[in-house]
Amino acid sequence: MDKDRHINFKLLRDRILGAGSADVSSASSPKQYWRSLEELADSPIFEEFVQREFPHAAEEWNDPVERRTFLKLMGASLALAGLSGCVIQPPEKVIPYVKQPEEETPGKGLFFATAYSLGGIATPLLVRSNEGRPTKVEGNPDHPSNPGATATDIFSQASILTLYDPDRSQTPLYRGETRAWTTFVAEIRGLIEKENDGLKAKKGAGLRFLTETITSPSVAAQMKQILTDFPEAKWHQYEPVNRDNARAGAVMAFGQPVNTTYDFSKADRILSLGSDFLSAMPGTLRYARDYAAKRRNVAQAVSLRPDAAEQMSRLYVIESTPTITGANADHRFSVSPSQFQQTAQHMYYAIGGFLNIVSRPPLALDGLISQIINDLSLHKGASIVIPGRSASPNIHALAHAMNDKLGNVGKTVFYTDPIEANSVDQTQSLRELVTDIDAGKVETLIIIGGNPAYNTPVDLRLDFNRLEKVKLRAHLNLYNNETSEICHWHINAAHYLESWGDARAYDGTSSIVQPLIAPLYEGKTAYEVLALFSDNYDQKPYDMVRNYWWANPPVSQPTTTNVVRTISGSGNPNAVLPVSTPSPTPNAATDFESSWRKCLHDGFIPNTALPAKTVALKSDWAASLSQKADGTSAYPGYEVVFRPDPSIYDGRFANNGWLQELPKPLTKITWDNVALVSPNTAKKLGLSAQAYEEGQHGREAYVDTIKLTLRDRTIIKSVPAWIMPGQPDDVITIHLGYGRKPVGRVWDTIPDPDSRLPQGGFNAYDVRFSNQQWSATGASVSKTAERFLIASTQAHFTMDGRDLLRASSIEEYQHERDRLAEERKDQNKENHDLSLYPDFDYKNQGNGYAWGMSIDLNSCVGCNACMIACQSENNIPIVGKEQVARSREMHWIRVDAYFKGDEQKPEGPFFQPVPCMHCENAPCEPVCPVHATVHSSEGLNDMVYNRCVGTKYCSNNCPYKVRRFNFFLYQDWETPTYQLMRNPDVSVRSRGVMEKCTYCVQRIQSAKIQSEIEGRPVRDGEIVTACQSVCPTEAIVFGNINDPNSKVSKMKALERDYSLLGELNTRPRTTYLSALRNPNPEIKG
Repeated sequence: MDKDRHINFKLLRDRILGAGSADVSSASSPKQYWRSLEELADSPIFEEFVQREFPHAAEEWNDPVERRTFLKLMGASLALAGLSGCVIQPPEKVIPYVKQPEEETPGKGLFFATAYSLGGIATPLLVRSNEGRPTKVEGNPDHPSNPGATATDIFSQASILTLYDPDRSQTPLYRGETRAWTTFVAEIRGLIEKENDGLKAKKGAGLRFLTETITSPSVAAQMKQILTDFPEAKWHQYEPVNRDNARAGAVMAFGQPVNTTYDFSKADRILSLGSDFLSAMPGTLRYARDYAAKRRNVAQAVSLRPDAAEQMSRLYVIESTPTITGANADHRFSVSPSQFQQTAQHMYYAIGGFLNIVSRPPLALDGLISQIINDLSLHKGASIVIPGRSASPNIHALAHAMNDKLGNVGKTVFYTDPIEANSVDQTQSLRELVTDIDAGKVETLIIIGGNPAYNTPVDLRLDFNRLEKVKLRAHLNLYNNETSEICHWHINAAHYLESWGDARAYDGTSSIVQPLIAPLYEGKTAYEVLALFSDNYDQKPYDMVRNYWWANPPVSQPTTTNVVRTISGSGNPNAVLPVSTPSPTPNAATDFESSWRKCLHDGFIPNTALPAKTVALKSDWAASLSQKADGTSAYPGYEVVFRPDPSIYDGRFANNGWLQELPKPLTKITWDNVALVSPNTAKKLGLSAQAYEEGQHGREAYVDTIKLTLRDRTIIKSVPAWIMPGQPDDVITIHLGYGRKPVGRVWDTIPDPDSRLPQGGFNAYDVRFSNQQWSATGASVSKTAERFLIASTQAHFTMDGRDLLRASSIEEYQHERDRLAEERKDQNKENHDLSLYPDFDYKNQGNGYAWGMSIDLNSCVGCNACMIACQSENNIPIVGKEQVARSREMHWIRVDAYFKGDEQKPEGPFFQPVPCMHCENAPCEPVCPVHATVHSSEGLNDMVYNRCVGTKYCSNNCPYKVRRFNFFLYQDWETPTYQLMRNPDVSVRSRGVMEKCTYCVQRIQSAKIQSEIEGRPVRDGEIVTACQSVCPTEAIVFGNINDPNSKVSKMKALERDYSLLGELNTRPRTTYLSALRNPNPEIKG
């Protein structure tokens, strides 16, 4: 029994990491693509492990401690996320409208334009409202920052969950006790009006404001007025993921701060110096879209274009830790942070820049710099050099100089004034505040948002010992977090979907933030807190925003926008009829009210994008390059790289279950953070690789832990170490955002005494210093005796078959195209002949529709937005760390990541989204004893939930492993907010029910109803699935494959189209287009 239940891969991993096995893939392993190092080993033991890939049986939980832990999670945002099944609705009286609003149609959602800000940058949105309840977030296709696109990122999608989180702060608190808002108002006003010693009398001496990055024009106007009325007061800005290095680099190069934007639609060659522009920077949605579109246009005609390799863009990435952008590169090079500046200097020198260089380039790039630069130089004016947010100011300055030398400025690279309302060095601003606090100069501190008690650098930490020197401390936030606990006053904040405001998009366009629901907990906004320092302190946020734009209209320019007119059948704002209409500007139109309402409808103020400006390099800009770059001091020891977490960012989303359970793109880890180490570094530290066991918690990944010390500061918790292919040697990457105190029932980091599943991660801020915020040297790392359980989905749902992922270079594809075309033709013929079932005539026997999907692997960047969008649209549950460890995660679509080559310098990973294939010969259908899974007349593989009895035969028979079973009933019948968030068009499943991707059948039915009302067929593009609408690169296409002119039919007709596991003759409706890379033929290996 023990032998059957426990499989340990330690020996396999040791074999990979051992001496003489550096080239496993080339000799001992037939695997071309692999998802994990265990799969790369290709041992019979791993094959046995794959054969038992299904989740553990649903044995009851008899352990009382674990049961309490689970019930605690049940009562939090897990149920909120749609986990509850068969919800018993409370008794209510149905009363019809006396006069129904003109726009209101019962059962049909309305869309309203708004914007979500992260790091001060607004993402324009359209939010669906069902009977006054925000239920789904989409991108705003009319917004000029990304016209025509409905894409959003994972944080915007998951913001719906935060809105309804019952763990949000619900009342103002004074020293932990509930108080009324009016009490806080009275205290602040009394502090201002106090005779002789009041803030007004002292002109604001001792008054400080600390905010995150502010781009809102109206909030900036408020702050400007406050500083005018209280000239001795000061405004400080800080957030841990800031753009200080980019600002300092611009000042170094141009003598002034600027905002840099890029046009990837015109870039033939791209050099990224640590920039993750495909997933993690302002403008990502537009940049990813333009980048993918340029490559897709060439890829679709690759067989007809002998010059395809020249016409397709080429991406070079140099980085210190693997990123999504690096995974999609044609050439990726790993360079330690201490070698980054000399790398950039050698590149600038190779272009023709004058620098005094004496050092050699890094070994990884020795001899390759000239080939890269030659390629860029051949495309002057059509290339981009883009530095990362974490790159030092020197590297930013060098990137500006390289773009200047390459003639890119004004063609693919543009400069504007800073987006920030008050552009400052945020770290220096925080340092000044700390200095004033330590000197006793701060008497009143108003903190708007953020969590500085947790996420400030360790040498500038605003902890209790420091803040107790301030007489009055007040904090506005959605949660009663670490900072709120050490402030006198905590003011519960309103969610952005509950409040009015404005903010700038990455291009500077001012976007309107408007509420879709009344504040659930009477939360307050920054406007209301700041208004207390004015005479008109009871003014409403709506009036403040409106009055600002009345008094400060932008310059009117001729322009047009598209007015969204939702086709009622689509259920998605991407299905619109574009109607070109003038866009009036407030105060420019004769009737301000009508023009203002037009701006609210469109979601932005037209003509507010920041204009391009001309800047010139300083003559002495290179003089400062002799200084050491940030974090590259020559201390002995390991180098440490700090990055925001791909899922919970800087820690603000710690209580968001959707994001916690979202597998991180490259490691597939959930619920924790780890230290990423290279295989060679793991061997050097004596780390045993993760050992998978089929134990009590299913497929468990136990990893060794390390002790990490930097400048006499040690991370309190033991740090789990995760071996990451492609990580530079002797570089440790740790992600921010974990190790927090309890912030809610989902993220209660204090485990029960006997818990075998600790979570909460470690706090990377404990070793993050103000002068080394993104990289540091001199770290001491040693192995500990502890081992830690990681809930990773990396080895879950492993498929066994040929050609799971197809990727090649353009040259290889063109060389093999005839063979591949013949192979595809033979396979299609063979598959058809082998079927024992007669084909269904969808054109004549059905209603003419046969739905299908095409996924372009050449465009997919692996951002995971489709997973969150699907979860939000379809009421999909989250299950917690323990259930993920048992392979019981419930996502209807997963994104597999495949590496190619050896583990030291692999290619990729290549990403492959895997939803239900909706097979024509579906293996799941004939084995269901109760016909709970059936084939529709339109080709859908339908699930009939009320028939399902939970035999799981269908899951066992699915070769794609895309079916998900509800092992438990997750429910909360009492919390009112739970009932508000769910999509009313999608059933909420109960325990014992199988579920899977439905092709968003509710959207299909809605579009069909509308088309029948209008007496026409469903238009191509009218139905947009949730995963399709959110995809920033438009990698997913859905439609009627019976229509030869539909976009999906044209995609499936391309030579690169192939079926996953096509040899099984399942005839899947979802097919893939193979990925293409465009490597430089001058660079080998």
